[in-house]
Amino acid sequence: MMSKYSQDRNYIYYENSNIPRNKLNIRNQKILEEKERELLFKGYEYFHKTLSEKTNFNENYFKELHRYSFIELYDFAGEYRKLNISKGYTTFCQARFLAQTSKEIFRKLASDNFLKNYSDEPKEKFAAKIAYYMCELIALHPFYEINGRIIRLFFDMIAVYNGYEYIDYEKALKSENDKNKYIAASIDCMTSNDDKMHQIVLEGLNTSI
Repeated sequence: MMSKYSQDRNYIYYENSNIPRNKLNIRNQKILEEKERELLFKGYEYFHKTLSEKTNFNENYFKELHRYSFIELYDFAGEYRKLNISKGYTTFCQARFLAQTSKEIFRKLASDNFLKNYSDEPKEKFAAKIAYYMCELIALHPFYEINGRIIRLFFDMIAVYNGYEYIDYEKALKSENDKNKYIAASIDCMTSNDDKMHQIVLEGLNTSI
């Protein structure tokens, strides 16, 4: 079985599998996915509980989302990858440029005050900002595994900070066929086109009651 990612040296996965080497030595894909869901849920609980006006949505916070949520399972939790990886025809940011590019993204995010001033702004404007930075981080693909879920966790915390609920992707992707829209939107991110992602985020943003 081929790894789902192509990379410089394939030491992330157990031999002939799509299963990342993990501290619990889980070799069953379904069991691993269940464990990841459990840990992600705990991550959501913790970061939601600790969210405050002092929360700084910077690069360290972004890494901490990954580290705290998955350190029980993966040695690489919270660490940026050091290998080049690609998926299908998609090549993500080269490892040698990753740290520099990440700092540039988060410097720009800092100039936007980490999107902390959007509680009274139009939803469309907030969604556009989220879509832009989401696409930047999708193209960066900084971790070996669990990039999409951590990126969504990151922007869910920013949404809650601004008085919204978690972004409802299920609402935005109403049917099984529509779920391909997120994949298509993510692919468009690789060419700096965030139009599709903007529409998904906009449809999924709901103010908290």
